[in-house]
Amino acid sequence: MTLGQKIREARAEKGLTQKQLVGDYITRNMLSKIENDSATPSVRTLEYLAKALGFPVGYFLEDSELSDGSSPDGLDNMRDAYRAGKWEKCVELLQASTTAGTTDEGYLLHARAGSNAAREALARGDLEAAVGFAEMADYYNKEGIYYSHRIDAEMSLILAEASLWQEGDEFESNIAQFEKAALVLDYYDRYLLDKAEYLLAGGNTADAGALLESSGRLDGVLKGRFLYLKGRLTMERCEYAEAAALLEEAAALSEGRRLYLVPIYRELETCYRELEDYKKAYDYASKQLR
Repeated sequence: MTLGQKIREARAEKGLTQKQLVGDYITRNMLSKIENDSATPSVRTLEYLAKALGFPVGYFLEDSELSDGSSPDGLDNMRDAYRAGKWEKCVELLQASTTAGTTDEGYLLHARAGSNAAREALARGDLEAAVGFAEMADYYNKEGIYYSHRIDAEMSLILAEASLWQEGDEFESNIAQFEKAALVLDYYDRYLLDKAEYLLAGGNTADAGALLESSGRLDGVLKGRFLYLKGRLTMERCEYAEAAALLEEAAALSEGRRLYLVPIYRELETCYRELEDYKKAYDYASKQLR
């Protein structure tokens, strides 16, 4: 029986849900990965789970190859993948190793490669992958001796942004943590745009508009998001020609970022329908499907 199977079976015997077992120690998603043997727990996490389940740690370690925390050979392939910028490959190799992947250096590589993979997944619009890599990077960042405030903060911010397009309630419930993360990273303008989008989705146009006015000088993708939100506010006033101009500029600045482009195209389709320019409305409807 694998380590994950032992933990799942022991939890079932105790009649505990995953959430009841982990409490606030780790996330339920991380426990799910451990139980499915797609993530390896640190010794500290295993000690916590064993105590909660009423088993000696040795029961779970029997026939397992968890590291004792020293740094054995076996990280060369992971280091090579990391140096080559193959973040997901590096994480895959670390997950496959229950020895090298469970050392402090293994945790460090896991946190850094996972955080880079999370950034890339968010940029290409793969929210599920972004959340998975961010949660994993956050976990391993906190388990090892090389804890990074920056990784902790940025993973919180990535999870916040992903929640905007998944479940808005998650953004609201963690808003204080996300604001702190944005300040740590000096990404406050990025946070303001996230919060403005959340308020706008809830119909609070006045506060959303005030937040946008308080943002600083923006460039690139952030300016694109700013113009997109300004365009949506302008649409609320039924000023569709002005809104379309803002959204067209937002689309040009968001080129290659489909996560941002699809909602921009959707609003442009609406604008041009209202302006009775049905050819452009059709063009933007088509772009949403590509």
